[in-house]
Amino acid sequence: MIPQRMIDEVRQGTDIVDVVSDYVKLNPSGRHYKALSPFTQEKTPSFIVSPDKQIFKCFSSGKGGNVFSFVMEMEKVTFPEAVELLAKRAGIDVSKYRQEGARKDEQRQDSRFDTLRWAARFFHGNLESDAGKRAYAYLAGSRGLEAGTIRRFGLGFAPESWDHLLHASTRDNIPVEHLTELGLLTRHHQRNTLYDTLRNRVIFPIFTIGGQVAGFGGRTLSDDPETPKYINSPESATFEKSKLLYGMHAAKDEIRRQEAAILVEGYMDVIALHQAGITNAVASCGTALTRYQAKILKRYTSRVLFLYDGDNAGKKSMLAGIDILLSEGLTPWVLLLPGGEDPDSFIRNRGKEAFFKEMQDNRTPFLDFQLRCFRDAGMMDAPDQASKAVSAMTRSISLVPDPVQKELYLDELSRQLGISRKTLLKVMPSADSGRPSGPPPREEEKKAAAPAPPPNRPLSVSERTFLEALLESTFYGNEVLAFAASHEQMLSLSNHAAQAVLRHLVDRFRELDPKAGHGIDITAEITSISMPEARDLALDILFRLPVQEQAPLLPDQTMQHARRCLSHFLIAVKTLVLEPLQQEKQTVLAQLAGTTEKADEKKLFMRLHELNSKIRSMDQEVTGSINAILEREA
Repeated sequence: MIPQRMIDEVRQGTDIVDVVSDYVKLNPSGRHYKALSPFTQEKTPSFIVSPDKQIFKCFSSGKGGNVFSFVMEMEKVTFPEAVELLAKRAGIDVSKYRQEGARKDEQRQDSRFDTLRWAARFFHGNLESDAGKRAYAYLAGSRGLEAGTIRRFGLGFAPESWDHLLHASTRDNIPVEHLTELGLLTRHHQRNTLYDTLRNRVIFPIFTIGGQVAGFGGRTLSDDPETPKYINSPESATFEKSKLLYGMHAAKDEIRRQEAAILVEGYMDVIALHQAGITNAVASCGTALTRYQAKILKRYTSRVLFLYDGDNAGKKSMLAGIDILLSEGLTPWVLLLPGGEDPDSFIRNRGKEAFFKEMQDNRTPFLDFQLRCFRDAGMMDAPDQASKAVSAMTRSISLVPDPVQKELYLDELSRQLGISRKTLLKVMPSADSGRPSGPPPREEEKKAAAPAPPPNRPLSVSERTFLEALLESTFYGNEVLAFAASHEQMLSLSNHAAQAVLRHLVDRFRELDPKAGHGIDITAEITSISMPEARDLALDILFRLPVQEQAPLLPDQTMQHARRCLSHFLIAVKTLVLEPLQQEKQTVLAQLAGTTEKADEKKLFMRLHELNSKIRSMDQEVTGSINAILEREA
């Protein structure tokens, strides 16, 4: 857990305008800055940054928050990772906040990445030297790569030598144990000597999403059929193939902009597509697609175009990958290139314009691809095999989390197969079939375990006014929050998001150390609200609140602002508390006007009397509390 003192230091040492400017071009607009949204494609700027409040709001996507949430959204990292990134950017030494063991572990990890970065530079230097002429000719001639592309992806060369890397590491004081641990050096157990693992190979550095070298892939230049064509770094603390996507560091921004990713098989496919201007392409690192890789893609997009080889192995991998993508909430599409070509060879042979046209004209939904594969395999010709194929397709549909999409896919499958939806539903696994089995709970147990929540009503004017006063008051102290915490029982908001905002702020107020003498950081607290609708509501209100003048307020001015906020809040509280009773009173009056039954009329008059008494009592109680607070503050 990150200490609060560390978070505060990083926040205070960071300006959101400077950070956001690293990602988008900001233009002044009054007291704010505006830009085109980095989250959506738009022509009119709707992304606004407030330097006064150190928050941002994107009105096209609804996203907003402080500098931490912005970095989390852009880099798709966790909160601790965002704090670390911003600390490094601001030159803040955060090691003082860590325990000794954690500091040593991080230093070891950083040292490993330093070694990998050194190795990547070493291999790239080899490629550009005389020793790398053959490898460079292979990349530039046979593969058609431009010099800029080779540099952009940091491609390199490992000479056909047993100790070239070993000697260089000795010269540059690189720890041999790191090179061995990372698989760049291999120990000969019989001779107890070390030798270079990668020899006579074109080297492909594999980067993390953040752009650090995590490992390497090597493509042999040997014609020996016994030599493996590709080898990767072994699994290590920095390199886990199942958790990496090749090219993701270079593709993530374009994937986010296009709201789609292209998933290919090999390193050269990714590089060829990027060189052709198709920069949203990534590849799994020599492995079948994993759930972890699908989760990475989900951070940036909801649509993935499979573009594997069209041979049996490629089709089999895509069929398996479709279910993995669906289970993570992604929508898969498939493109099979003609003539058995892969993206690299297609672009070299036919050009990028033909490739663009192929993508636009011939990509197919995953259901069409599945059906085509089953038909090509002859599985739709016999009832027993067709039944297996249909079961497989309905299983895929069952993984779709969106109920509307699931219905549409089921309708489409029914139309294509000529099988009724009723029959398809019988063979389709249930959405919760993976849950632990057991006897169904009795109806009484269900009701006791999950009481029905109160109905969610639209945000009323009084509730919004209440939240505006509550949020603005936090800039001037804790008086309003203290009142809200002590009168929480009477402050029941019918809008769930509004209630979540109130609940979160009251809880955080109660956690404050009264001896510390400081209030809560409202922008930080809002961005930590777990309910997205509540977080967006609070950010929208905060963004629209008036800001203080840039000149520091004098003590009496601060007091005036605080009293104004307190007055507005207490008036909002009174309206909020009395409003439901007044509404019920109007309902009873309307019922009285429409009834002719004496018995009903008597009951309604009794209820009206009760409501009037309750309104008077509540009004006196709230007014008394308000007057007491105002007198204390006078």
